[in-house]
Amino acid sequence: MATGYRLMPSYDDRFSMCQATINAIEAGYRHIDTAFIYLTEDIVGKAIANVTRRGIVKRKDLYISTKLPYSVVNRAGVVPAVKNALKRLQLDYVDLCLIHQPVDMVGSKDYDNLEIWRGLEDAKRLCLTRSIGLSNFNSTFMTRILANSDTVPAVNQLETNPTYANLETVAYCQSLNIVVTGYAPFGFLVPRTLNDLSLPPTFDDPFLVGLARKYAVNVSQIVLRYPVERGIIPIAKSSNIDHIKQNVDIFGFTIDPEDILRINQFDRNVKVYRIDYPGLFQFVRDNYPFVRRYVRRNNLRQYIDDL
Repeated sequence: MATGYRLMPSYDDRFSMCQATINAIEAGYRHIDTAFIYLTEDIVGKAIANVTRRGIVKRKDLYISTKLPYSVVNRAGVVPAVKNALKRLQLDYVDLCLIHQPVDMVGSKDYDNLEIWRGLEDAKRLCLTRSIGLSNFNSTFMTRILANSDTVPAVNQLETNPTYANLETVAYCQSLNIVVTGYAPFGFLVPRTLNDLSLPPTFDDPFLVGLARKYAVNVSQIVLRYPVERGIIPIAKSSNIDHIKQNVDIFGFTIDPEDILRINQFDRNVKVYRIDYPGLFQFVRDNYPFVRRYVRRNNLRQYIDDL
């Protein structure tokens, strides 16, 4: 079991992420998670080049995952998009490539996630990626992939946290030996720019504070250890070097099963990233032109072909 470092900044923070990624690798992270839509693949590439050049790690010691652009809507678009990602990352291969969303996000009439999956199988056969997987797929979307493919997804990346334990989908994936990586592991304990809800727990919740005291760690480490106890690989993000070090230091203790069940009681089935709430897909489609404008305004030429 491991933990991962997620490169999903606000776009204005993009250029500070190279040093943050270097700090994460130096602190012990080996799984770095990025995506086209984060516009950080080139940043990850620079960070990897830095730490490998200095002998901090070798490429084979890192596990790099990325996700396809939203503009990839069919099989034919997959291999060119993965090759472009490798150029941005300055790599010969990625360890994992995911379909980012199970539905169209850009208003295309040609979107077909099964055909995109077949394109990922092509990319794997070409050794452009060692593993392929999904992100944000529920059991219904996954069933179509599983029923029409000989390749079982290696991973499904899902939101999981105390407020959204995602128990059913996690259990479904694990019953099929599909690894779950969990993003937004802190849930509503930290501020969320895309969601103004305020739900418990907080960092000063008496139960979580009591657990931190019981296990001689801090509340952040309890919250990140929680998915590990459930067989989930947490994907956390931070640019604060002290937080980065704390977040990776979660393997020196275990949480008792009865305490995990108590943490489950915070579950309200409410997501931080409300990606499948009514109207939100349309909201993303309506705002995707902002991404195009940002790329062109900031002369991020390495991303233009995949917009």
